Amino acid sequence: MPSPTPVIVANLRRFREARGYSLSALAERAAISKSTLSQLEAGHGNPTIETLWTLANTLGVTFSELLAEDIGGVTVGEPGGGQVQVVARGRQSPRVEVYLMQLAPGEIKHSRGHPCGVRERVMVVEGTLRVGTTRALAVCRPGEEHAFAADLDHRYEALLGATQAMVTILYPYEVEGA
Repeated sequence: MPSPTPVIVANLRRFREARGYSLSALAERAAISKSTLSQLEAGHGNPTIETLWTLANTLGVTFSELLAEDIGGVTVGEPGGGQVQVVARGRQSPRVEVYLMQLAPGEIKHSRGHPCGVRERVMVVEGTLRVGTTRALAVCRPGEEHAFAADLDHRYEALLGATQAMVTILYPYEVEGA
């Protein structure tokens, strides 16, 4: 993604200001540089999927709330790498979100833990994926799935060829916009 979309820029600023965070405070809480955050809010830079997910977690919103005004169709990606597309976002509590994740051969995505109680279920559509927390890694092939506590750091690794997986995230509490 060459630069953040206008929707991401607006949502980031709106959520930050609603929580009363300065740029410095949010950067510190998210463990990213203030200059990176400033560039994102100015509509510049090249945020990774991990950076956007970290900001969403730090702001207490879901990934899809940071990315979009509406459900579905929004895709974020990285040059030569994978991408994540919002497929569906439930509006009831508990909140359920569904993503299509695509990884390039050998690509590894690291994700910091989500808020307490969040769970993920990942089903491989194509390729072979090593997924989960360091305590509960699983290797899955097409049609196989792995569920884990996503409030711990976790990873997704494409082992053989390009890999596609459906990622379902369950937030067992009320989130903004629900």
